[in-house]
Amino acid sequence: MAKKSVQAAPETEEPKPVSATDKKGKATPKRPNQSKARPPVNPPLTNKEKREAAKKSGPLTKEQKKQAREDVRAERARIAEGQWKGDPLFDKYHLPRDRGAERLLVRDIVDARWSIGQYYMFAAFAILILSTGSVQLQSYLFIALLVLTGAIVVESVFLTRKVKRIVQKRFPKTTQRTAGLNWYAIQRSIMPRSMRNPRARMSYKATEDDLGKIVK
Repeated sequence: MAKKSVQAAPETEEPKPVSATDKKGKATPKRPNQSKARPPVNPPLTNKEKREAAKKSGPLTKEQKKQAREDVRAERARIAEGQWKGDPLFDKYHLPRDRGAERLLVRDIVDARWSIGQYYMFAAFAILILSTGSVQLQSYLFIALLVLTGAIVVESVFLTRKVKRIVQKRFPKTTQRTAGLNWYAIQRSIMPRSMRNPRARMSYKATEDDLGKIVK
């Protein structure tokens, strides 16, 4: 009898796990860490676009003009209230010189203390009016003006020391220049309290912990 040749069966290999690379034939590219910023859904209109939209809408009625003025006043009041409270969301509406948490803290430091400098403008104006009198009176007024100026200089030295100490304590890594903050404080201190802009938030009874915080 013819014997059938028995062939040895090949050994079966264990299946290897199929990875995503084996399926695609190439490595999966890495996703970027940060995705591109998407534009807002309703971007704000520019001044030119606002004017063009106003032309297309046609002339406004008296009621619409009145409502528009009331909306503008309400928006200004809302912004002023947010700035006074120290809300960071409204900081962008400040002038560039008044922006930043450090500037808010410096303003509170100045407003929370009574100063001779806040009466400098009134004193200088009174001296200017009274200086039209006799020569002897003019000499006395000139001496008084020098004394007042000297007192303000001494007061400014103590003010700048306080500003430097508190700012470095609150913001040890601040990028604001110390000289700029000091000059900002001096300029505000020689302005009458009622004419300071942004308006004063702190009273003379405010403590150091109250300075630079959001007013509830």
